Amino acid sequence: MATQQKDYYGILGVKKSASADEIRKAFRKLARKYHPDVNPNDKKAEEKFKEISEANDVLGDPKKRKIYDQLGFYSDQIDPATAEAYARGGGAGFGAGGFGGFPGGSAGGRGGNVRYQEVPFDFSDFDFGQAQGSRGGGGSFRDIFSGIFGGGGFASQAPEAGSDLEYQVHVPFWQAIHGTERTINIQHPDANGRMTTEPITFRIKAGTRDGQRIRLAGKGNPGQRGGPNGDLYLVVKIDPHPIFRREGDDIYVTVPIMPWEAALGAKVEVPTIDGRAQLRIPPGTQSGQKLRMREKGVKSATREGAMGDQIVELKIVVPEVQNVEAKELWHKLEKLQPEDPRTDLWSKV
Repeated sequence: MATQQKDYYGILGVKKSASADEIRKAFRKLARKYHPDVNPNDKKAEEKFKEISEANDVLGDPKKRKIYDQLGFYSDQIDPATAEAYARGGGAGFGAGGFGGFPGGSAGGRGGNVRYQEVPFDFSDFDFGQAQGSRGGGGSFRDIFSGIFGGGGFASQAPEAGSDLEYQVHVPFWQAIHGTERTINIQHPDANGRMTTEPITFRIKAGTRDGQRIRLAGKGNPGQRGGPNGDLYLVVKIDPHPIFRREGDDIYVTVPIMPWEAALGAKVEVPTIDGRAQLRIPPGTQSGQKLRMREKGVKSATREGAMGDQIVELKIVVPEVQNVEAKELWHKLEKLQPEDPRTDLWSKV
């Protein structure tokens, strides 16, 4: 990580007091806006994505964030103990003319003319590079600088896991019902910060639901210093169907019927996700009534062997009177059954 001073909080648009959750949400919001997949061939968006990724890499890690808050910048070559020691000694950063907090260091790491006084370090436990003496176990004075120049195996050299990625994947209705295999191109920064494209092939199980998250372990951003990669989360967005509507593992469909089918009862053919099926309509069925067809829904992706149902909403369709004979039959029916369906309505006014 470069040591130039950058306002990582400003880059992510959060306050310095922001919680880890606020930082994570801010990064995800900006990542969706500037991701190369959303802005193809847009160099400015690509640079912005790299910038917010860098900011999230530092502020999203408690140890790195602490070093950044103490020094005003972050470097992989600085371990937490060294940063805390400099912060206690009054050094806000490493200056161009020396190390802030030591003789020759400049205020705030800006290379100005204001000098710091010597830091009141207690060197009594250090052997100044000699073999361990009578104190036994004393640290070497050069160990302070090993964290800065990468000379020792300290906390800053520990492997770190890469951050997770999240993508939204649009899936056609039938592919989500029956399952499929998909390949998409994922873009993310490599260990050197350069954008790279990687094809990812994954399986969508039969019955996958809208909004379901698929985790692909190790397919996220690369780790640092040999650390494991982050994970990739794919959020499934299922495209709508013109007649079927899905709620969980149940399928809803509206089926039109004729008045005499509703009045007398009938067996009608209705569509299901597995083809045509027979449905019995009981006599006296009303418009809007719902009938359940057991296990005619979606195979569950989360419950082994479970199936959803199909819910059929019946809609009575009144035919257009096309000839005199049909009109006379309707008048005859009116005289045979002179009912007023609005009787109960008026009684409740």
